[in-house]
Amino acid sequence: MHDKLSSTRSVILDTTYMLPVFGIDIGVDSASSIQGTLSRLAERGTTLCISDLSPFEAFIKAYRIAEKLKDERGKEEAKLGLLFVVRGDWLSRIDHKDHEIIEEAFKIRQKHNDPFDCFIFATAKVQGIPLITEDRVAREFLDDKLVMTWAVLKKSLKA
Repeated sequence: MHDKLSSTRSVILDTTYMLPVFGIDIGVDSASSIQGTLSRLAERGTTLCISDLSPFEAFIKAYRIAEKLKDERGKEEAKLGLLFVVRGDWLSRIDHKDHEIIEEAFKIRQKHNDPFDCFIFATAKVQGIPLITEDRVAREFLDDKLVMTWAVLKKSLKA
């Protein structure tokens, strides 16, 4: 599995790994470690991709958390995170409106209830680009070679 990353020039990041930019800590890794890992990937020539729906999903998640906590600063961080991601050039956004992606997302939606996941999984499948995700259900819709966890990604960078 270590050679899976070295043989690819692109990866798709699940929305989870963008959440620190929106002010949300995630249990997978620290924000600084995520940033460092993504920087190392980019330095090695790997294109970091996302579904163009992921920034919207991350914004919704971050804003809802801030609303529940009555955290005005959190709402502002959600907005700033969205602006940073959509205006930045550090990620390549893959258009969800591609006909093949829509068709595949529709097929996945018949068996999976999260519409954002459906489009992210479909994007990886149609593009043939490995998806970095903690979502175990991804393997139900994608070949093993197209699914990698954060831990495996980090391990492959050290190899």
